Amino acid sequence: MGKIVKYKMEMEVLTPVHIAGADYKSKLNKTEYIFNPNTNDLTIIDNNKFVNFLVEKKIIDKYLDEIRENNRLNLYSFLVNKSGLYDNNNYDNKNKNEALKKDLKNFTKKSYKNLDIELKIQENEKKENLNNITLLNKNVKDEVYIPGSSIKGALVNLLLVSYIINNRDEFVNEITQIENEVENFDKKRNEFVSKENITEKEIEIFDKKNSKFFQGKVKNVINKIQEKILYENCSNKKIKKFGISVSDSYENKKDIDINFYQDIDEKIKDKKESYLPVVREYIEPKNIFEFDITLDFELLSRTRLKINNFDDLINALEEATDYLIENTLELPDELCCQNLILGANTGFHQKTIVHALFKDKSERTQVVKILLHKGGTNAIRLHLNDKDSPRVINRIRKNGKLELAGLVEIRKISEKEVGK
Repeated sequence: MGKIVKYKMEMEVLTPVHIAGADYKSKLNKTEYIFNPNTNDLTIIDNNKFVNFLVEKKIIDKYLDEIRENNRLNLYSFLVNKSGLYDNNNYDNKNKNEALKKDLKNFTKKSYKNLDIELKIQENEKKENLNNITLLNKNVKDEVYIPGSSIKGALVNLLLVSYIINNRDEFVNEITQIENEVENFDKKRNEFVSKENITEKEIEIFDKKNSKFFQGKVKNVINKIQEKILYENCSNKKIKKFGISVSDSYENKKDIDINFYQDIDEKIKDKKESYLPVVREYIEPKNIFEFDITLDFELLSRTRLKINNFDDLINALEEATDYLIENTLELPDELCCQNLILGANTGFHQKTIVHALFKDKSERTQVVKILLHKGGTNAIRLHLNDKDSPRVINRIRKNGKLELAGLVEIRKISEKEVGK
């Protein structure tokens, strides 16, 4: 039996990190929170107590009518301006807010004051326009924690990136296959768009169907690459084990500091940003979590990863993280100590593998732009015609500046060989 070592680890959050829960509780729709645009205060409501409040104030029918008539319901606007609770002469706008503040105590589940977010979507739209709020992953005690599956997924992703950028010659066939799929996609689309009397709706349907087909093809190629690196020498192909297991985080050293930030769509081409109507809850920098990594070096020796000790693991993670920040994002390495990119990256796995496979920026850009879109919307065509690729690592606006999200440093506290 080969050596198996369990490492007690520490994770320090370097830039805001968002990891959402998998259940329905992680997303709040517009009937589950109140955002006051005048103070930037957010109140998450207790639904049962809120219904009781509506019944007690005899405005439940108005509330239900508002939901039926307005699919962009804004609870703050409803209570202050449409409920009739504060309509007499004693209430100007300031007094309305003060009265609402007192009533909130009757149905508040959790509240956050003076958040660092700007809920402005476009210049001509209202500041308070907001859709869903996505919360962090929490345990049964309502404590923030990092799932082991999220940490392991990030580890594996970066280990694959590290191996690929050092061994691209092993994946010539896979790279050629993706290039051929891009060529076929572009050829079919150009032929279709050039037809006479083609409508926007028909182009939309075509884009939706064919981008989805392309994504499936690329996903299959990426799966084959992962199989080759991790499982090629696995004695039992049905048992997908390659020697790394990770626990959930535990024993938080202090209460976890959190904040809420709005998603931003960066238009790299014209150096502009658009606010999106989505806000996420983030773990703030300097928070520290503890967790365990267990390495089975016998199983790892059957992979192509060349992880023979703990230092090999960390070095590979650092190499991949630096590569993505410096080469694909073309940003300076300002922190210099991050070795893991965690959470809040839609389609992150496929995008980062593509960024590792294609050294040439124009080639990987073309692949990623098609990969990013699953729906038949105008956004597909805009990105297909753009010269720049969206980022593989999210950025948020914090204190008026754009900042990378999801960077952490993991470090070893202690180690113990399993069975000894």
